[in-house]
Amino acid sequence: MIEYIWSHIASVSIAELLGMISGVTGVYLSIKEKVLAWPFFIICYFSYVYLSWQASYYSNLLLNIVFIFISIYGWINWSKTSIDSTPKVSIGSIPPQLLVRCILFILFFSILLGRLADQYSQAYLPYLDALATSCAFVAQWMLSRKYLQNWIFWILADCILTYLWVKQGYYVSTALFLIFIVLAFRGLREWSSTIRTQSL
Repeated sequence: MIEYIWSHIASVSIAELLGMISGVTGVYLSIKEKVLAWPFFIICYFSYVYLSWQASYYSNLLLNIVFIFISIYGWINWSKTSIDSTPKVSIGSIPPQLLVRCILFILFFSILLGRLADQYSQAYLPYLDALATSCAFVAQWMLSRKYLQNWIFWILADCILTYLWVKQGYYVSTALFLIFIVLAFRGLREWSSTIRTQSL
């Protein structure tokens, strides 16, 4: 088993390596509220468009295409500043009614996308792929708005994606999503601390 893992690491594709490096860098920079996170996210998502196609995770492929556009939106949104150069978008909690809408969206879109992928493609584990896709979509949108709860949805999405990538033998991507889970917990802790500081 160890030899198999080492042989896979030795043969890792440039796309997988690029996705890992740019993804980890992007998440770390987003925790620190750095606008530079967004171009790294775009590189990561281009890499995972290609990898998702290879692994037959078509919901995830669609997600990464959409993520490229959300990242452009996030880049623009985070770049906005007031006259005194302070960011116009600051860390906060999502309004409860909007959170409920996000959860309903995840449930509806997971069923719809999973059913379409199951009926009209050779997608692998389509409903689980669709659930991860839906959670990650909401998490990325929340991140672009600097809602604290984005980290919770990232943790859920990344746990599912870790399972999906390991099932297909993509061990570098599996390691990447395990790192993402750790970083998401760190982001949740640091952003929660920032909110507490702001409320004092």
